Amino acid sequence: MKNTKTKIILSAIIFLSVAGFAGIVLAAGPFLYVSPASLTKTVGSTFGTSIGVNASGSKVCAVEGTLVFKNLSCQNITIASGATPQSSPTCSNPHFLIGVPSCTTADKVLFTVLVKAGNAGTASISLTGVDIIGEGVSVGSASISGNYTINAVPKPTPTPTPTPTTTPTTTPTTTPETITPQQEEATSTPVTPITPEANVAQASLLTAMMNILSFGTGKAWLAIIVIILIILALVILFFIGKKSRKKT
Repeated sequence: MKNTKTKIILSAIIFLSVAGFAGIVLAAGPFLYVSPASLTKTVGSTFGTSIGVNASGSKVCAVEGTLVFKNLSCQNITIASGATPQSSPTCSNPHFLIGVPSCTTADKVLFTVLVKAGNAGTASISLTGVDIIGEGVSVGSASISGNYTINAVPKPTPTPTPTPTTTPTTTPTTTPETITPQQEEATSTPVTPITPEANVAQASLLTAMMNILSFGTGKAWLAIIVIILIILALVILFFIGKKSRKKT
């Protein structure tokens, strides 16, 4: 009976390990991304975003897709240096086909987009029809959108008009204040910029986890089924172990 229990446990472990390994293999692939991935702006404000490709170690020679704007109006699109557009995206026609000279196996920005925030609520820049091309073959079609929060412009608070009062005229004595270099350094607070790579890393981690559970398909329902199967396997192992203890 002990040998039977051991075989069942080993079989379950092997099955889960193989499934997880297969998900990781399928998840490891190039993808397009929008940076920054998240941002908070006010109605009517303009801000810049960049569209890039993360090769994830694969050789990427060209990228194709179409930009989709939600609650944002495109103002301008500029191709990045080192990218060769075969079909340049414009605000009126945001489809693009961009070549990468000598290909790349690293992260590369393809172009930048200047947009204007619309109404208060949510906004996004996403990509459709994505095709990431290697040396004559497609090597991926995944993408990560940019999702933004648009807040209403705050209304100015009216300030009350002070009542003038008559005071005696005096000649104030002012003492010049000397500011030392150490005080100037203390008043300046360095601002650490948020790099596109950090957003990409976070978004990439979420995408990788979803692809692991959905065997690289990116389908949420498949990931849910895998989680349910894992829970059922654990419950079956628990009852088998409990039944074995009763018989012994």
